[in-house]
Amino acid sequence: MHNTNPNGPSKLRTSIRLSMQFSFLYAVLSALVFAMAYLFTQYEVRDWVSDEMRGDAQTLAAIYEQGGQDALISRVDALAEVSFENARIFQLTDAEGTIISGNILAALDRPVPDFIAAQAIALDGTVHDEVEGYWMREDRIGLYTLLQGSGDHIIGEILEALSVALGFGYLAVVILGLIFGVRVGRLTEQRITAISSTLSDVSNGQLDARIPTDGSAGDDFSRVAFEINKMLGQTKRLLRSQEQITNDIAHDMRTPLQHLRQRLETLRSSTSVEPEDISASLEQTEEIIATFNSLLRIAQIEASDRKEHFESCDMAQVIADVVEIFEPSAEDQGIKLTADLPQGSLNVIGDRSLLTQMVSNLVENAIKHCPKGTKVSVSAQTRAGQFVMQVSDDGPGVKEEDATQVFQRFFRGEKSRSSAGNGLGLALVKAIADMHNAPVSLVDSAKGATFEVLFSQPPFT
Repeated sequence: MHNTNPNGPSKLRTSIRLSMQFSFLYAVLSALVFAMAYLFTQYEVRDWVSDEMRGDAQTLAAIYEQGGQDALISRVDALAEVSFENARIFQLTDAEGTIISGNILAALDRPVPDFIAAQAIALDGTVHDEVEGYWMREDRIGLYTLLQGSGDHIIGEILEALSVALGFGYLAVVILGLIFGVRVGRLTEQRITAISSTLSDVSNGQLDARIPTDGSAGDDFSRVAFEINKMLGQTKRLLRSQEQITNDIAHDMRTPLQHLRQRLETLRSSTSVEPEDISASLEQTEEIIATFNSLLRIAQIEASDRKEHFESCDMAQVIADVVEIFEPSAEDQGIKLTADLPQGSLNVIGDRSLLTQMVSNLVENAIKHCPKGTKVSVSAQTRAGQFVMQVSDDGPGVKEEDATQVFQRFFRGEKSRSSAGNGLGLALVKAIADMHNAPVSLVDSAKGATFEVLFSQPPFT
């Protein structure tokens, strides 16, 4: 049974699930932080109470050293009297354990625990109704033992106020977390919707549709959108390329096919077959086959990934081999073909056979369209950390209006229409150069022509 939910098989959108998960995690982490803050504050308050009793013990020890027994007893009694509703309790005993001062009326079991319930201590006077027990401390002052206790209501009041503050703070944090989570969810949903909408438009035939991107954003959605837009651009380019190939074939192959058909019809109706007609038909057929092979070669290079055949290639050796092959043909046409190469190797990463074909097409193109007495030079050099190859000639050059079209399929300038060829040589050069991320351009066409291929990829030496 097909799923009819346009938003996918899940009842909850991804963005909503992410928002809920984020809010839950945020609430749990906030609760842990507030709980740790509460426990830490409780510890610090207890430590503060202990420090206060320690300070009082040190003060009483100093009084004993200066004023003796009477001064010590008097000060302990004074501290006990000023303690409101026995918030603080004291007991001073001598060496025999006899109680001689303070508001604790009965001796306590030894050792004295850190905390004693209020009901377990006999005190002089009433006890504060919020005091449930006392934090105790025992110190030696000379021959005397001082017991101190501090009511837990002080700690309780502080922790109660802290609990209220933390409770409101936690509530505010959770609300802000929910708001932020919903906001993040909506933004995520908008980005997902933009991507989904664009892909839907492309599937409906709108090849120009692109995902809106913010150039300053560097999040994962922006990177995904960039890669998808890059893929869509490549897809459009390939489709346009195939469409152009179809149009080019329909336009440029019509004439030679009609000529071939006329010749074949003539041969069929003729009572005698002339060898010249057969040769002409065969030449026409070979020309058509060569054109189709060139188109197929370009399409294969543009549409497929042949980078598995890439390896380190010495372009100096490739150029030298091509020049050596074409030198006799150039000499027969009265053209001087030379190579200007630096010492050592010029290694680039690429497909050696394709790079050889690229250089061969450029050299063959120069020889074919230059008159007798022309000089053709193939040079290679490093420039600003890049490897540059040039094929130059001092021939008639290329018209300014033709300079931007020389790499198009089947384009043939006015001067080359009378020469053999199908106008696919430079198109194949561009396809190979693009495959190697090496821009090819006609950099000089006013006096002669200079084609330049720029290899920016490392490594080369």
